[in-house]
Amino acid sequence: MRRLAVLLVIPFALIAQISKQAARNPNGGNPAVAPPPTPPGDLCTVEGQVFDAFNGQPLRKASVSLNIIRMSPGIAPGPTSYSATSDAAGKFSVSGIEPGQYRVNASHTGYLSMQFGARRPDGPGTPLELARSQKMTGVNFRLTPHGVIAGHMLDEDGDPLQGVQIQLLRVTYARGRKQLQQYNGSNSNDLGEYRISGIQPGKYYLCAIYRGRLNIMMMDGNSMVTNGPALEQEDYVPTFYPGVTDIAAALPMDMKPGQQLQGINLKLTKVHTVSIKGTVINTTAPPAAPEQLPGRGNVRVNVSVQLEPRNSLNPNGMAQSTGVRPDGNFEFPSIAPGSYKLIAATNTGNLRHATMLPIDVGNANVEGVNLIINPGVTVAGHIRVDGETTDPIPSFQVRLSAMAPGFNVNPPQPVKVDASNNFRFDDVNPDNFDVSVTPLPGTFYLKSIRSGNADVLANGLDLSGGGGANVEIVIGVNAPQISGVVQNPTTQQPAAAVTVVLIPQEKERRQVSLYYRSASTDQNGNFTLSRVNPGEYKVYAWEEVESGAWFDPDFLKPVESKGASVSVREGTPVAVQVTMIPAGSGN
Repeated sequence: MRRLAVLLVIPFALIAQISKQAARNPNGGNPAVAPPPTPPGDLCTVEGQVFDAFNGQPLRKASVSLNIIRMSPGIAPGPTSYSATSDAAGKFSVSGIEPGQYRVNASHTGYLSMQFGARRPDGPGTPLELARSQKMTGVNFRLTPHGVIAGHMLDEDGDPLQGVQIQLLRVTYARGRKQLQQYNGSNSNDLGEYRISGIQPGKYYLCAIYRGRLNIMMMDGNSMVTNGPALEQEDYVPTFYPGVTDIAAALPMDMKPGQQLQGINLKLTKVHTVSIKGTVINTTAPPAAPEQLPGRGNVRVNVSVQLEPRNSLNPNGMAQSTGVRPDGNFEFPSIAPGSYKLIAATNTGNLRHATMLPIDVGNANVEGVNLIINPGVTVAGHIRVDGETTDPIPSFQVRLSAMAPGFNVNPPQPVKVDASNNFRFDDVNPDNFDVSVTPLPGTFYLKSIRSGNADVLANGLDLSGGGGANVEIVIGVNAPQISGVVQNPTTQQPAAAVTVVLIPQEKERRQVSLYYRSASTDQNGNFTLSRVNPGEYKVYAWEEVESGAWFDPDFLKPVESKGASVSVREGTPVAVQVTMIPAGSGN
């Protein structure tokens, strides 16, 4: 009888198990059925016209592209992009488009590319939402001719100077700090002429660097004589418009849309230069054989040395490099007075190492500089997920990225956590790093990173003291989200294609890009800012703003009161209405 009861229970258990599996997978364990192809009658069409923004004339041969943002629900995967070319009347038509949301872009030779709905060439556009069988017309573009700067490079006598590299520098921001980055550039020809095209509206600095010089060196065959007499010499140094050698005295050039500046000439003048001599010891490499370097068997080389300016803006492209001889000696033969960073770095292997020494150069030669490259340190740590979640915990990957702009050795390869969410980096160059974690799916977010008493999220991971670090990372599971609408104060209507920026109010967070968010409004003035760290913020909406300008306190000061204050708490969505800051209204 007992056996019969067991046999009766087994079928019911099997039925219950099958029912559970069916509930988990309504297809009975088979892969999900893909949606059928979209019927031809449900495909969409987009039509429009491309004009010259200045004279209103239609542009022929303009290229128009649609790139998918997301497919509509129930649509089978299809093409991710579509394109067309405008005809003699500037008209274009794209048909056979799968329903979904697209970003539309137009470009033409001699003009700046532009997204549909954007208020300026480099501004955010308005995505197009295409429903089944929709035919959207009036997708028009007004393209702005690109800007041009042209002129001559001249020597101190007013003669053409060939081999000058001209850089167009633009202010950007890294971790909230202002710096200059090369935006565009050119080189002077045999007539000293240069021309830089494709320039977006904005403020730029023009810098000329003479690359054609032949340094005066004492040579013995193919090797430089290390103990030759010091040479009195002059050389051209980097020069900024309108003819100054200090970036602090340079004048920015405010380029208007389509502006062409001709006759921007720069005269380069030679200044007294000096040499820098020193020695590098690379303790991460095997020592050279004593018989190869008599009396210096402990010198380890296979490194290069770089000298770059040391200033608050740190313009790139102005560094000079030199090799290191087998005896560990190096020399920069022609350096202008100023403040620099002297950097020695290993040349081989994935785990490169470096050391940096600040150096001030005056009017006399600098000798006896010593640089020592030491082995790397260990960074170990643990990731803890804070909070309850039904979502699967991913296999996290931890990455170290160099904080400082300018020259850096390659950061270590990302590492994956083990089964206990522990991680370890070996032989890391003793530098300053940002720490990041991926993936962070759904509502997961980076809540905190600490090393001892140091807040790594706010200040980075400082390994310059040696000794390595132990890092504790906390991942939150319920990231807040801010959504809202932007209103145009003049029309009292929703404002489309407006830049919305979330700015932290805590002082210690102001220079950390992690706490900032930005988005653009859709055609209905709506925006969403996802994965926001809890804290106190203000939300700003600009009709026109250069990317990253909101990191500058001087830029924010006139509009400080025009942001909408929000207090963000974990797991609590926030809705806010923001008033648009019109272009040119005090900022």
